[in-house]
Amino acid sequence: MTLTLALVPLDERPACAALPREIAAVAGARVLLPPPSALPRVRRAGDTAALAGWLRSVRCDAAVVALETLGYGGLIASRTVPATVEEVAGRWAALREVRAPVHAVTLVTRTPDSDDAMEEPGYWSAHGPALHRLSASLHRLSAGQDASRPSDVPGIPDVPDTSSALGMGVPGVGAPGAGMPGEPEVPDDVRGDFLRRRLRNHTLNLTALGLLADGTLESLVIGADDTAVWGLATAELGWLRSWASWLGDGRVSVRPGADEAVSTLVARVLSGGTPVGFSVEAAGPLDRVAPYENMPVERTALGQIAACGGVAGSDVCLVVHVPDQSGADWAVAPPAATDARAAEKVAALVERLLGEGRRVAVADCGQPNGADPALVAALAGRGLLHRLTAYAGWNTAGNTIGTAVAHAVAVVAGQRAGTFDARAHRRLLMRRLVEDYGYMTGARAAARARLGSDPARHDHVPAGHPVLREIVAALDGLRLPGFEGLRVSGVGLPWERTFEVDFDITDNSEEGDGAC
Repeated sequence: MTLTLALVPLDERPACAALPREIAAVAGARVLLPPPSALPRVRRAGDTAALAGWLRSVRCDAAVVALETLGYGGLIASRTVPATVEEVAGRWAALREVRAPVHAVTLVTRTPDSDDAMEEPGYWSAHGPALHRLSASLHRLSAGQDASRPSDVPGIPDVPDTSSALGMGVPGVGAPGAGMPGEPEVPDDVRGDFLRRRLRNHTLNLTALGLLADGTLESLVIGADDTAVWGLATAELGWLRSWASWLGDGRVSVRPGADEAVSTLVARVLSGGTPVGFSVEAAGPLDRVAPYENMPVERTALGQIAACGGVAGSDVCLVVHVPDQSGADWAVAPPAATDARAAEKVAALVERLLGEGRRVAVADCGQPNGADPALVAALAGRGLLHRLTAYAGWNTAGNTIGTAVAHAVAVVAGQRAGTFDARAHRRLLMRRLVEDYGYMTGARAAARARLGSDPARHDHVPAGHPVLREIVAALDGLRLPGFEGLRVSGVGLPWERTFEVDFDITDNSEEGDGAC
């Protein structure tokens, strides 16, 4: 009988709603989504009552729920909607009536270093960078550090123990206007709203831990995107990790990452309680901290493996292409070139492991927001792309690693159960390469240049704009060795901006098997 999962995604974007379905399909499972009318649409919140009603009525073997969507109406809504703790927690009560085990994700609120308010409260356009600096300053002050240092400059180990900042009269953590020397200037009303929203959301993250502790939830992932070594999100992750440790519950994973989180929980369900074993290898230092994260990439990898229900073992070797520390970013500061020698070392490692008969998943974390073209070329030149168990190279290191691990879990789980779908696996491999390499590294930069977009801000591409035809041509013309017979179709920009893309993959090949 086909395993059926009910999914309430973070929002309607393909990374949150379509990717979990594609991962489940690899293991021969299916994912049900709520009616589109109940889901959010960019800044319009979803219908929380309709989502709760759907969860109560849907027949499934397990449910995977983004708590921000059930409680606020979506990820953006959790940052912008003026709901109270009582209102959100009341909506979560529907989880007790779901007729299947519930696996959930909740997120620590981000503080992006940007003046773009598309996904934030309106005051972000005027005060976003100052709020980012304030966040770092408050965290540093709470730990007795110099508040004036940048947020990405380490001073003590990652996710430091700043639990003393909880209500202990720490300077700079008081009421609006109670700032200390070195804190950025932020209007009192903005500062107050910013901190009240964080307090509300942190209280609800603790409430989610309570739902795990009382048995309402089967497992819980606590994630965060756009973090830094110093910032309130990092402090909050530390507090939440402490509570998870004190509770002694191995069913909770606290780690960087957001958009991939429901996919990791889908993978956990697919494993059926039999953990998939992973080893982590790299051709470079795993102690590097990736951009937008707050811990070494090795710890990010271990956290994502745990979120997927995985353990240390030999079922899959996760090869991490470590951050190159160049400051390059395929979304905002694309590099002219990347390190071909480092890429060749990774490709040689992958080739050796495949030659030993290992399953290999590649997490391409060389640069954020896209794949390293030198690595893709090196893997393609050795004829390895289609032999991978998984590949990902998009957005943050957490997004990338979580996706690669979840895909790999689906492969192993499907092979164990005799439900592995080789065609679905091949399509998912192709999708990640087309999106992460073909679009994020290539076509997106060309489209932004054509539009004259400011790379530091989200742009707008209305339906029917000529640049869409250019994106279609670029992706349709992409040819990857080992994926003959697969073609890209139905290309579109789901949020009418160039940051993310959506498309279909049609499979006209006669054979869909291949090594994995």
